[in-house]
Amino acid sequence: MKKNFLFSVCMLLLMPLAYTQDQIVEFTATPNGTVKLDGDLSAGHQLTDLSWAWNSSNACFPKTQEHLFTGNHVFYKTEIPRRSEMTIRVIPADKNANFSVYAYSGGSGALPPQLPSCVSCEANNEIPGMRQDHTRKVQLRAVNNPYPVTIGVVGAEGLTAGAFTLEVTLEGGEEEVDRPQAQIPLYKAPSEKGKALGYRGDLAEGELMNDLSWAWSSNNACFPKTQEEQYKGHHQLYLTEIPAHSEMTITLVPDDPQENLNLYAYSFGGDLRLVPNLSSCVSCEAGYQPRQGLKKHLRQVELRAVNRPYQVVIGVAGGKGVTSGAYQLQIQVKDY
Repeated sequence: MKKNFLFSVCMLLLMPLAYTQDQIVEFTATPNGTVKLDGDLSAGHQLTDLSWAWNSSNACFPKTQEHLFTGNHVFYKTEIPRRSEMTIRVIPADKNANFSVYAYSGGSGALPPQLPSCVSCEANNEIPGMRQDHTRKVQLRAVNNPYPVTIGVVGAEGLTAGAFTLEVTLEGGEEEVDRPQAQIPLYKAPSEKGKALGYRGDLAEGELMNDLSWAWSSNNACFPKTQEEQYKGHHQLYLTEIPAHSEMTITLVPDDPQENLNLYAYSFGGDLRLVPNLSSCVSCEAGYQPRQGLKKHLRQVELRAVNRPYQVVIGVAGGKGVTSGAYQLQIQVKDY
């Protein structure tokens, strides 16, 4: 009987301690804001098994760095909304204290060491030979779906006590309100081969475009999703035509060089096709960064027609939050 009792005690000592609910701090991240929480490593405990971290389903930190995660672990839980980026920063009160941090999205709410897999995991710790301060920072992103987030603040090299501040900053994450698409203004802008014609406009007369996914559809390939922020302001459209055997150069010149105004243009045949309901086109080009040889604030695209003419729609758009701004649109057509 005594032997069985000793065996049970030994097994309990070998088992990783389980966290109770009151040891896990839950909070709500603030869209486009920062939440600050004070904590201390003494509120957590050590994990006897860290193999979950270098499991390929998590890939959080390698086994060679496990000594930097052997102190007490303090856990926090929150959520990252879709279309947002979360920056997690740990600031130890003692600048000489060696802390580490990791954070993962997904995982169905499971805690280490019982974490079979997660969507994404990032870790930050002391890196030998690299100049660092005493703070630690990781970032997580969510695109089309929200995810639960678990944050682990850890003492390195067996550190089990030490005060710290946890800062969690969320960029984006606002609740999206569905609204009907307002009609994007469309103006006629005739072109003439051998001439450069100019048209004046102001984005104050434009409208927001709810859906930009037409732009990165493989049938259009106008600009990548990574650049959608450059087109989240007001839009205005211009309709023109490119003759056969011609090259059209379209230049956008903002009145204010500091304004973030951008450009796109696509050609098509047949019936009128307007964004955002553009299923396909012949060719689409976008200008959201300066071209070599042009001033920084100018945007320029080129379209070509070989054996037949095409209709062309030109879009002028503001970057995120840009809903006004005067400009000149220049259209030049020459032989090709």
